[in-house]
Amino acid sequence: MRLLASQRSRPEDLMRLRVRTAAGELVPLSSVVVTEERPALQAITRRDRERAITITANVAPGHAQQEVLAAVEEMGRDLPGGHRLVLGGASVAVKESMGSLLMTLFLGIAVAYMVLASQFNSLLRPITVLTILPLSVAGAAGGLWLAGKSLNIFSMIGLLLLGIVKKNSIILVDYARQAQARGLAARDALLEAGPKRLRPILMTSTATMMAALPSALELGPGSEIRSPMAIGILTGLAVSTALSLLVVPAFHLKADQWLDAIREWRRRRWLAKLPPAPPEA
Repeated sequence: MRLLASQRSRPEDLMRLRVRTAAGELVPLSSVVVTEERPALQAITRRDRERAITITANVAPGHAQQEVLAAVEEMGRDLPGGHRLVLGGASVAVKESMGSLLMTLFLGIAVAYMVLASQFNSLLRPITVLTILPLSVAGAAGGLWLAGKSLNIFSMIGLLLLGIVKKNSIILVDYARQAQARGLAARDALLEAGPKRLRPILMTSTATMMAALPSALELGPGSEIRSPMAIGILTGLAVSTALSLLVVPAFHLKADQWLDAIREWRRRRWLAKLPPAPPEA
């Protein structure tokens, strides 16, 4: 049963309701109860069968989202018992995207290593080629820091695109191996590969950097979103191109020395297993 809408629109209407006492008499509700008005929620929201309150906010200018998330998580540690804080919305999407990008980065390095190992027919040569990747990442991180940009989704995409810097190492190492096949020593092969491969390395790197320059200068609408990616590509390519002619040849020469030492160790071990030669008559 339910009162009419006109009979239950105010708190005073409820106080006029009559209830039966133990003696069977009808008395108004106001004579047996005390009422008090307090502010309350218009609706109760639940998530996973728990009462939940949603708070929405935007990042203030001059602050990074990661900084805000760290402050919110710190506030969540001081909540009273029975309360907990759960991040949602764009913050969860950012965390998931960053995890996916890191997984993609490591997976790309693994695939590149396997492809290079099959091409060079060696397990050590691909490491020589991939030594340029940490240098490019360091250059991109330094460029983002100098430009005052944060490490966000777009800058992480720029770090993924820096995988193209290994082409400089491939050009150098491949030419040096061809020169060694002609009979040159490892050091002489690298000294010959550097000047002859300098032009194609500079041409490809410069073409890529020029493509990223407009976004890095924030020309056009929406370029402020793409600028971290472009700055990471520019500085990463610049640093890796400058150091690829120094670090990669040095590591390649050292790898050759390691390979020679391994071959010599295996040869001595094989000779030690041979039976001794019979004495001459």
